[in-house]
Amino acid sequence: MRIIPSATPISSSDRAFNYGDGVFTTLLVSEHQVELLPYHISRLEHDAAAIKLNIDIRALEAAIAEQVKTIKSGSDDNASPKYVLKVHVSGGQAGRGYARSEDSEALVRFSQHPYPVHYDSLANEGATVICAQTRLAIQPLLAGVKHMNRLEQVLIKHEVDDAGVHDAIVCDTQDNIIEASAGNVFFYLNEQWYTPSLKGSGVNGVVRQCLIDSLLNDNCSLHVGEYDLSYLRKASAVVITNALMGVMPVQKIQMPDFSYVDFDVRSDAIVALKTRLQTALQN
Repeated sequence: MRIIPSATPISSSDRAFNYGDGVFTTLLVSEHQVELLPYHISRLEHDAAAIKLNIDIRALEAAIAEQVKTIKSGSDDNASPKYVLKVHVSGGQAGRGYARSEDSEALVRFSQHPYPVHYDSLANEGATVICAQTRLAIQPLLAGVKHMNRLEQVLIKHEVDDAGVHDAIVCDTQDNIIEASAGNVFFYLNEQWYTPSLKGSGVNGVVRQCLIDSLLNDNCSLHVGEYDLSYLRKASAVVITNALMGVMPVQKIQMPDFSYVDFDVRSDAIVALKTRLQTALQN
């Protein structure tokens, strides 16, 4: 595994460039601390193993810490207290064809981006979402993995932009709810939280996993399973989660028949879920 300086051009032979052979994670850095870092490290380790990519996870963790330290030393007093740090892990630059060569080594790059401040207002006002027409393919070998093949999400984002909404609920080819365009989905029904299974497709987000762990550790009712869109019509609350937005309530969903389902973005259940995440971030 090799750390590549961010200013280094990406080679045309890079396997991530050619085949999407790699994994990535998107970190929220707040006050020079990476939020949910253990979950990001755990997922990087899991995802690299899933695509048979050898990485030194302790060296990668140290490289992340060094990158945050370098950014801190170069920032001024007027810099935003939050920023986004993306970690890209490529399958290397070896040869032609799909197979990696024996001497191929993973290449790690970092990129820094501004924090999307519109998430702060959406956290209070709630998001308007559609139900995407694009369906996610079912591939258990890659289910849960945040790999670099993201063409399905590119198509879904086109739908979101064309509809002029904030996000989309995305189903698989068997019409089961899986996730949002770039986040996971939880819904509240009959005083209990539900989240879709990711056994066949989707990305296991770090906030999703954090909330699952927290709810189960406190013996709270949580259901993980297969749910179609009809469940959202019966739900009293729906949220989308990811590392940057945290817990974002959904205010309105446009269903496939163009009817709308409205939700209370300030429900006690959502407030409690946000508090649960904040508690986890402080521990």
